[in-house]
Amino acid sequence: MKKYITIITGIALGLSFQGCTDDADLKVSEYNVLSESNIDPEQLVVAAYGALDYRFNTGQGRDDRPFDHAPSNWAFSDIRSGDGYKGGGGTGDNPGGGMHQLETHNLFPSSENAYNLWRALYFGLKRVDTALRTISQKTESEFPNKNIRIGELKVLRAHFYFEAMKNFGSIVWYDENTPAADFNSIPNTFDTEFIWSKIEGDLTDAINRLPNTQADLGRANKVVAHAYLCKAKIFQSKWAEAIVSADYVINSGQYALVSNIERLYSDPGYGNSENVFAIQFSINDGTTYGNVNLGDVLNSPDSPGDDPAHPYLNGDDFHKPSQYIVNAFKVGANGLPLLDNFNASNVTATDLVDPRLDHAIGRPGITWKNWTAMPQQANWSRDPATYGYFVQKKNMIYPNSPGSASNPQGFPWALGNLDFPIIKYSDVLLWKAEASIEIGDVATGIGLINEIRNRAKNSPYVKDFNNPSQNAANYLINPYPTTLTQDVARKALRMERRLELGNEGHTFYDLVRWGIAVEQTTEYISVEQTRRSYLQGAALAPYEQFLPIPQIEIDASSGLYQQRQGY
Repeated sequence: MKKYITIITGIALGLSFQGCTDDADLKVSEYNVLSESNIDPEQLVVAAYGALDYRFNTGQGRDDRPFDHAPSNWAFSDIRSGDGYKGGGGTGDNPGGGMHQLETHNLFPSSENAYNLWRALYFGLKRVDTALRTISQKTESEFPNKNIRIGELKVLRAHFYFEAMKNFGSIVWYDENTPAADFNSIPNTFDTEFIWSKIEGDLTDAINRLPNTQADLGRANKVVAHAYLCKAKIFQSKWAEAIVSADYVINSGQYALVSNIERLYSDPGYGNSENVFAIQFSINDGTTYGNVNLGDVLNSPDSPGDDPAHPYLNGDDFHKPSQYIVNAFKVGANGLPLLDNFNASNVTATDLVDPRLDHAIGRPGITWKNWTAMPQQANWSRDPATYGYFVQKKNMIYPNSPGSASNPQGFPWALGNLDFPIIKYSDVLLWKAEASIEIGDVATGIGLINEIRNRAKNSPYVKDFNNPSQNAANYLINPYPTTLTQDVARKALRMERRLELGNEGHTFYDLVRWGIAVEQTTEYISVEQTRRSYLQGAALAPYEQFLPIPQIEIDASSGLYQQRQGY
């Protein structure tokens, strides 16, 4: 039986106060001091894993609830890509101080949102660094798992630097070999080729150290390292090399597409065989709410008056799916997406739609997961005049699930021990599909896309609330012919990533790496501003494809850090 890693969310460090007085009242003894004699290297490794959920790192009253910089990246990817709206109680409801500026592409260097993300990433990197420096001094006899744990830490470091790269572009690099005295003299001007080489180096080293499997569910293994290396190659358009790493994951036989999409998004543990690497969450672990995904706690549907017939009693209704992505689920009579004109009109009750629509997005009148009290209601949206009636449905636990932390009693609403996937097997299949299409092997690429489409075709559909023997909408999905041109296949791949992985924190980064972020965002805003008035005048400038370097960090560096031109 696999074991879970218990996340350590904090490590106590002793403080030593020194002064120039002989007053005995000011002499404070050290306590809870960590030293070489009492540090448990295993705890340092687990603490590094604990940083994946971005908790306990931002201060200012948000040290345990990273609402504005969740590990799902919804604020930095989904609401900037057109897949989602900020949501909540109107444009002025801004966790972190400036989330509305993210959805309107009006970024600024003093943004608390950007600063909190920067801080969370480097907090994680510091935990990794502390563990690596400590473990590297141990002998194999002192710490028998030394080689494997170093491999895990290299994967974690690659993850945090990867996140920093795709969000900020220009970052500060250091590792366990960097003298502490040099930390304050490291600029953020490394070129991207240098950073990618360091990320790839960590992953390659991890591959050489790690076993294919680990007893603890959630630990990085060799297959996970290959998946990350595939992702790194994809972001650099190194297609042939990406296929090599993707094939390692696929041929390992350790991961597969699960058969029921609804359960994948809703049932704790069900997605273990599809989640190549996921953040492990827990309940009933001695903490107040459990180690649950508090970064996404705001995204449960609202419930005026804490209605006990509501699946989660209450919620804040952030991260709302956009009309733009809902329209993307429309299909033609052949069961294929409308690649070029899906947004010409809004989805109606009679339209043919991909069945994944109602697994991923809540719509009024449609059955909500396994909730039997009522279908989704219009009043589950806090400010429909601004943000509409669609509700985030992905990665919310089944109502009354044994894995829920508290519902239906209250906070933290739709959370529980439902893990959040960082890399899914479907993602790996689509990376290989993309690489295959780009090197001209369209048949292989489309075949991989069809594996995902056939899973959706054969997965149980959402049923009508009043007539459970009938489908909730006119669902139709079919595989693509493998004879598409490369250009059409590329469009199909990009659409499939949105349909399968939309609102999971990927789309904006995809648009940037494809070089179409400004073009597609402009197209999105030109139509969506007729539906959402707050988008009038919004525009994505080329430099805004990356977040600003936090001004507070530039000031603290005495000008050593450089801001991206345009901010």
